[in-house]
Amino acid sequence: MATTDKVTKNPLRARVVGLSKDGKTAKVEVPRVVVNERYGKRLRREISLHVDTGTAAVVVGKEVTILPCRRISKTKSWKVVSVI
Repeated sequence: MATTDKVTKNPLRARVVGLSKDGKTAKVEVPRVVVNERYGKRLRREISLHVDTGTAAVVVGKEVTILPCRRISKTKSWKVVSVI
């Protein structure tokens, strides 16, 4: 029983920050925590990813599950799997 679906990485949860005018691309914010080496203070950092929405109805502020894919454009290499 071999599956033909290729899974690259585990899906990431993120929050949608903004949308483009055409509605095909969303800008998604992925939070992470970094520990300062010297003082041990935990700092919140975020990375913004450009995501291909496809047919998903993405709304600003909603959580989405994203998955890495092949490069679609210069800055887009992620796809929306589901809207939470």
